[in-house]
Amino acid sequence: MTTFDPSREDGYVGTSLTFWGVRGSVPAFDLRTWRYGGNTACLEVRTPSGARIIIDGGTGLRGLGHYIRMEGLRGSVKACLLLSHYHWDHIQGLPFFPMLYDPHNSLPLYGLRPESPGGMEGALQGQMSRPYFPVDLSVLAAARSFNDLVDGARLPIFDAVIEARSLNHPQGCLGFRIETQEGIVAYASDTEPGNIAGDRNVRMLARDADVLIYDAQFDPDELERRHGWGHSTWEEGVRVARDAGVRDLVLFHHDPEADDSMIDDRLQNARKLWPQTWAAAEGMVLSCQQGGVKCSSLAPRIGPRPSARLKGRLSGRRRDGSPFHAPVSVENLTVKGAYVMGADVEPFHSEVELELSDWGTKSVVLGGKVVRFERAGRGSHVGMGIVFSSQGRVTDRQSRGSRSGSNGRPRGRSSRRNSDNLS
Repeated sequence: MTTFDPSREDGYVGTSLTFWGVRGSVPAFDLRTWRYGGNTACLEVRTPSGARIIIDGGTGLRGLGHYIRMEGLRGSVKACLLLSHYHWDHIQGLPFFPMLYDPHNSLPLYGLRPESPGGMEGALQGQMSRPYFPVDLSVLAAARSFNDLVDGARLPIFDAVIEARSLNHPQGCLGFRIETQEGIVAYASDTEPGNIAGDRNVRMLARDADVLIYDAQFDPDELERRHGWGHSTWEEGVRVARDAGVRDLVLFHHDPEADDSMIDDRLQNARKLWPQTWAAAEGMVLSCQQGGVKCSSLAPRIGPRPSARLKGRLSGRRRDGSPFHAPVSVENLTVKGAYVMGADVEPFHSEVELELSDWGTKSVVLGGKVVRFERAGRGSHVGMGIVFSSQGRVTDRQSRGSRSGSNGRPRGRSSRRNSDNLS
């Protein structure tokens, strides 16, 4: 069973998974993608002993490096790095990972044997060669060993066992299975269905896994037009999860052209067929526990937030579809969103309504989506970050039970007036 341990940085004894980069092909940073994130592939698995198994070194690796540095750990960092392949979106973060430059650290690297001469070390040296980068691979003092993995390899690393299998992707790719005493995580990104050996290997990696991270870069109709690109769909991810007996499915490697609303649609479609589905978002944390997988996000975000002390009421639906109505305290508030504290509910990535009640004779009801969910210490309270949609409304507190017109739709005039005030 997974329990709380204040001596460990992420607070849990067990197997947890943090997403630092979730995008594929190229970073994509703009207002259309900020809710799920724009950094390229990087994940961090924490084993029960607290060791870090980092999967892929895309631009998300930089954020992980800053997080480790903020922890203020003394001595060496207990970690290793698994590289699925050497396309840019999986290695671009390596030169910007601070712990690689510290000679007190030792970060063994494991990954695909590349087709090019020089092995893994030669492939990584290529992106740091002149004139592409001012220093070469030799300054990464912590990168002391480069270990090629072949299809079917199994090896113990820290208190875990790693299994590697070949996937169907141009120039080759490896998927990984990480087994610990508290849970099993399978990683199958950059793979295209339709290849007999590749499809078999994906299901071997995913067999009875607690969490499967799966390439969902395309919609099914897009895949028809992009055969040979080496990517897959949410629909195939559901099929793999069902075939392999997976507990939770995570859609990953989002296309750089897929905005947040497109990813929302893919998630909703997948959940109709496999309810235990998530769309990977930067900062999302999955913890394997007895009887289920818990989802949260990183402990409080860094940066200024306008403080507020308002009473509110949050309404929405849980993952199982049941409704909830919970009193909340609004800790900070902007025209774009709010951060609230409330009872133990889990509406992560779900649509909610926040009613603000300290406004004289009127209440303001704002629709939005929960994009952050984090525990507040050891109690039952949680913190939730909400991004508002463009539709809100003002309601008279005395007629709160009648918020819609005679035809059942929200009163358009009030809705427009409140939206104007928020713009």
